[in-house]
Amino acid sequence: MQTKRTKRRTATLAAIAMTSGAMFTVMAPGMAEAQSGSRICGNWWAGTYNGGTQEVIWSRVIEVPKTDGIACQRAIDRTDKVGTTTLPQRIKNFKDLKWGSRQRISGWSCESYSQELLSAKYGDDVCLKMTRADTAVEVNNRTISHFWVDN
Repeated sequence: MQTKRTKRRTATLAAIAMTSGAMFTVMAPGMAEAQSGSRICGNWWAGTYNGGTQEVIWSRVIEVPKTDGIACQRAIDRTDKVGTTTLPQRIKNFKDLKWGSRQRISGWSCESYSQELLSAKYGDDVCLKMTRADTAVEVNNRTISHFWVDN
């Protein structure tokens, strides 16, 4: 009887330890690996060149938690400018490039951002290559991701 109780207690403790480990893995911040709780926030611009016959899309974004509107707004504010220092050399070389107005990206899913705006140029989920900013404070220190599509 005592042996059964000891085995049951050991099994229960092992189950609790495994559950705790799994919960820590889910709750710990870090790389967003297709997390359903992640969203993209930032800005994008469409530019035309070659006399308006060709278009380029340039975006600057940060991955944030789905439910954190403050972090998303901070990411939008932090990524609101197109500057020559942030553009890749290929875009800098376009003659007569003219930018349209800034378009906000507020809470887009990683997949829709990757597939719809970027035409899957960088894969189906760019969040796999990004580190999520879990708070508004982390947004200030996170490296801004830059993506462009030349149509």
